[in-house]
Amino acid sequence: MSHFSHQKDLQNIIKRYLAGTATAEEIKFIEKYYAFLGEGENEIGETHDINNLEQETFQAIQAKIASQQKSKVLSLYKFASAAAIFILLCGGLYFLLDKNSSKSPSNSLAKIENLDILPGSDKATLTLANGSKVILDDQTPENISDKHGVKISKTKDGQLVYTVVNNENLPNSTAFNTIQTPKGGQYQVILPDGTKVWLNAASSLNYPEVFAGKKRSVTLTGEAYFEVAKDKDKPFHVLTQNQNVEVLGTHFNINGYLDDHTIKTTLLEGAVKVSNLKSTKKLKPGEQAISGISENALIKVTSQVDTDDEIAWKNGLFQFNDTDLKIILNQLERWYDIKIDYSSIPDKRYNGMVPRKSKLSEVLKMLEKTGNIKFELLENRSLKVIPKNN
Repeated sequence: MSHFSHQKDLQNIIKRYLAGTATAEEIKFIEKYYAFLGEGENEIGETHDINNLEQETFQAIQAKIASQQKSKVLSLYKFASAAAIFILLCGGLYFLLDKNSSKSPSNSLAKIENLDILPGSDKATLTLANGSKVILDDQTPENISDKHGVKISKTKDGQLVYTVVNNENLPNSTAFNTIQTPKGGQYQVILPDGTKVWLNAASSLNYPEVFAGKKRSVTLTGEAYFEVAKDKDKPFHVLTQNQNVEVLGTHFNINGYLDDHTIKTTLLEGAVKVSNLKSTKKLKPGEQAISGISENALIKVTSQVDTDDEIAWKNGLFQFNDTDLKIILNQLERWYDIKIDYSSIPDKRYNGMVPRKSKLSEVLKMLEKTGNIKFELLENRSLKVIPKNN
């Protein structure tokens, strides 16, 4: 999936859409926003001036939609809304909308002072088999280790890469490494078999330097997205809290944060088998397995899942679809490394999308847009949620 959070990528998506060469995924991305706008109020078309270049973009989009949907009568307001969305996309900005709020005046935004906490970044700690630790950040040298016939290196764009360079020196008993991201961190690992793993904030992955034996096994806490290298003779296993996910080669996301008290496995491609002591379920693409974290938790499978929402974090986005405010705040807490006072969280649900590159203040201002909630950041990076009277 494309990394829609980058400005250049967004501009290219618009160009391909207008040229009729966009992929099905890119068209879905654009149309999802268009349908999203029609569900509730928005003030974007009213509050953003459109310069000449943006006006040309608007007119091109208008003509494109009109030619593709001749049977639909679309108002000028919706065209303006669609144009505004693309203008925001070109700038790398998104908006957040409270599903249950009524329209509020533009001056209803609560003032947020000194909330300029920067977003998370590519950083992690690598613990080698001998117990030594390597801090992974921009200052880490490219070559980290070259032992046991395996080279461990770091790329400039935040990837940890394992390469088997000498099969004769591979150990009989595999040495295990652990990569751990802090709050406010993320990292990507390419394992010795070519499997790619994206690790979300406050997560860890324990894995062997070389996959010996008849299966490949790793242990995950937190959340990760996997693109497993195919090997029919060596199944890939991801172990989480009292649960095992078995695959041969596939793309899937596992969300197993212990403080969420649930484990969610979402399949995008291929097939996986999710099991614990209580039950075993097989997933098809577009399905999600949900269970508690206890060893006897019942595993439920649903097809009522938006896979884009589940892997938005991997593509640099916060993406919400009728999402409870507490779940949103959980994500912000991990990504911005803050502490949140959950004692007075109002019952609110949101739709929308925000780049994970945004400063905390930008995200909170979007949440405050409803006029019914405000935030106060204390000196110890604690965030207080203050419901407002309607």
